[in-house]
Amino acid sequence: MKALIFRETGEPKSVLELAEIPTPPLAPGEALVRVLLSPINASDLHMVRGRYGYQPELPASPGIEGVGIVEAVGPGVQGPMAGTRVVFVNTWNTWREQIVCPADRLVPVPDGLDDSAAAASYINPLTAWALTISTHTLKEGDWLLQTAAASSVGKFVLQLAQQYRFKTINVIRRREQESIIRNLGGDEVICTADEDLRSRLQELTAGKGVERAIDCVAGDLGAEIARNLAPAGTMLVYGALSSHRQTDPAKFIMPLFAPRLIYSTATIRGWWLPRWVPSQPLAEVRAATSVLLTMLSKGALTPPASLRYSVKDFQEAVSLADGEAGQEKVLLDFSD
Repeated sequence: MKALIFRETGEPKSVLELAEIPTPPLAPGEALVRVLLSPINASDLHMVRGRYGYQPELPASPGIEGVGIVEAVGPGVQGPMAGTRVVFVNTWNTWREQIVCPADRLVPVPDGLDDSAAAASYINPLTAWALTISTHTLKEGDWLLQTAAASSVGKFVLQLAQQYRFKTINVIRRREQESIIRNLGGDEVICTADEDLRSRLQELTAGKGVERAIDCVAGDLGAEIARNLAPAGTMLVYGALSSHRQTDPAKFIMPLFAPRLIYSTATIRGWWLPRWVPSQPLAEVRAATSVLLTMLSKGALTPPASLRYSVKDFQEAVSLADGEAGQEKVLLDFSD
């Protein structure tokens, strides 16, 4: 089968190659899946560069999500059976024509959902759901602050807020992003380009501070959110938007103000999907993924626009995903 692999870490355009590798044999409890589409995420390129929180044994393929069709199953598999369209959970190396993985890490895709939307239904939608509904346990009427509210995860958070009826304070850095937030039902917007973050947070929380926050920016902005947490408030830091090409360690530093942290007894905690998923019962992760797939198929969640590239054109696809793909998700097409 064809697979995109890297034998050493480095710049993706230099170390990625399209190679022929053998299809692994099926063991009991496993399934063989023919991959249709797999997205290029920043985390994939981070891994190729050797800077991700998980580094596979080389040679390896990037990729942690995608959609495919079950071709065969090993002994003892009760489902999904051959012919079922599925997405992967907690499965690596998805930039391949075929994947052998435990069958219980596959979730069937509803008939009404197209392949492009299904291919990108794991990382960003599940991150948004796990941060808000699972980890922060938000209920109707609760408030959540999020940074980078116009990001891919941020947009899913806003859509989930409409479904679960929690409220949002959305921090953005450009005023033109406000219309995106408002159109998705965001309750409050703070633009750091022309507003003072601290005074606006004091105003919106009546001086009490923020009880729950999620941050994917870190740096000075993340530190300022931390200074404005309510007593015993919690902020989950799930990213550092300095770019996966960033090499300056100073860009990742979040200077916390110790007295404020001590006296508020607030919690600032790291959060990472590849660590959260294995910490949960697999049945619950599968159930959450299935709920999100249903929401996507019924229009309750809107997938990002996407661009497909044949795996033969991976260099062009990677260059686009690594540069200015805008709001579009770049997908590698293995279906030829």
